[in-house]
Amino acid sequence: MGALLLCLAGLLLPAAVQPLRAAEHIVLSRAGAADDAMWNSLRKYLAGKGFTMSVYDSPASMEKQVEIANKANKERATFMLAVELVPSDSTDAFVAVSNAKKGKGLILNVDEVPGSHASRSGEMASSIAAAFQRKVKAIPLFMFLGIDMPGAFVRLEVQKARPADAFDKLHEGLLNYMKRGKDERERQGERRNTSS
Repeated sequence: MGALLLCLAGLLLPAAVQPLRAAEHIVLSRAGAADDAMWNSLRKYLAGKGFTMSVYDSPASMEKQVEIANKANKERATFMLAVELVPSDSTDAFVAVSNAKKGKGLILNVDEVPGSHASRSGEMASSIAAAFQRKVKAIPLFMFLGIDMPGAFVRLEVQKARPADAFDKLHEGLLNYMKRGKDERERQGERRNTSS
């Protein structure tokens, strides 16, 4: 009996002690001027934390946005994170969500699709903002038009000498979001049910 308990404890303890491993696929959107060295650092950091990701550059035209939205929506990612990396002397963040309103009816306009995920997007943005002790702003965000998943924009000020400080806080916010509602999201499904 004691050996059985020890075996069960050995199986369950690593799951309880380990931080949430993000075996989740996410979509990253590169916003602002691209600093390839910082982006590579962020991608390596998130990959090291267990995320798989697709990276898209923020579009400059509506046609490109529709193309990106179609590709991203097919990936069935957990969420989309639009990130602008800015070199700075300190670590800080500006966090925003789309101010899109949820549409009525079965077929939504491209600008109404992000509104169907307003609640989850707000939860994610709040979790990230809390890690930086900031508030979330609701603003028009072009890069989320047509995106059928929760999403948030983060303008991340990163110290060149210590980028891990900013990345750690971002990761902390993402983990809090994923832990807080993971079971509920799995029960209800993350995306709109378009089959009805």
